[in-house]
Amino acid sequence: MKRKFIPYVVILVLSIVFAMTRMFILYGEWSLSTHLLIFFMQLGFLIGVWHFIKALNDFLEKRIPYERSISKRILIQIVISLLIISPFVAASAFLATMLVPTLITSSFIAVVSMFTVVLIILLNVGYGAAYFFRQWRLSVQEKAALEVLAAQTEKDKSIMQYHNLRNQVNPHFLFNTFTSLDGLIQTDPQLASEFVRHLSKVYRYVLEHKENEVVCMETELNFIEHYISILKIRYREAIEIKINLSEAAKEKGIVMVTLQMLIDNAIKHNIIQRTAPLKIRIWDNDDTLHVINNKQLRKQIETSNGQGLLQLQQLYGFITDKKVMINNTAESFEIKLPLL
Repeated sequence: MKRKFIPYVVILVLSIVFAMTRMFILYGEWSLSTHLLIFFMQLGFLIGVWHFIKALNDFLEKRIPYERSISKRILIQIVISLLIISPFVAASAFLATMLVPTLITSSFIAVVSMFTVVLIILLNVGYGAAYFFRQWRLSVQEKAALEVLAAQTEKDKSIMQYHNLRNQVNPHFLFNTFTSLDGLIQTDPQLASEFVRHLSKVYRYVLEHKENEVVCMETELNFIEHYISILKIRYREAIEIKINLSEAAKEKGIVMVTLQMLIDNAIKHNIIQRTAPLKIRIWDNDDTLHVINNKQLRKQIETSNGQGLLQLQQLYGFITDKKVMINNTAESFEIKLPLL
């Protein structure tokens, strides 16, 4: 409703400006009643021209839409407007010279005619500009919507890939686990029972939180303790894992099974021997989780496609503005994760 009255407000303001200018230029030559008469005639004329061009624009939009050629459409609309309005302007000027020949001079008629032509051109160009602005705004909105959709799609893709990564059962992990379990059953049944309990806790955690991207750090720590216990039973003194987290860090969040994935990544890429143990240290500092291990790389790494860390980085990129940092040196490999 407010937009509907904007053209009339503009026309009224223009008519007042023209009337005040005319009174200033012709001060003392015309009476106040003459100025008022011209003002209302001008106001009615501008409103009439506005409605005519509006109706013409609606009529041509059905037959020659702007989409075909905006410049051609504006030119046709201007020509038709001039051809139809000009006779009315000429007739009005002739009638005015007959009624008040002393006031309506040829110079006045020339100025009014020029003003009318300029007004008609501006109004028609204004419709074209309005169409162009609407199309530009729609294109900007569509582009923004597509960018949001693309970002959401990329996020969903990253989350799905990470879910697949963490939910898949690593065949080598299972093979090695069951091989170790088989040996324990024969040599140490009590330790084998403890091994199975830890293993069940690991998979229960994965099943219970499989729909969550982020979990509480303390919850993740409870899970990782069972995972570390399995590793300690399997590798014994060949692996050392130390965790030292502050109470504040335990209240933060972390992407689920991140610690397990990073520990597993270190095991996959490095030699593990009693004479050369793999040492993994986990601590926090300034809302950042540090996971570092010494490097003693294997010559050949099986089932590694390098996608685990990349997907983890992508997922963190959607969750937080802080980045996952990797510090890879000749002696160590360190991952810095933002606490959520």
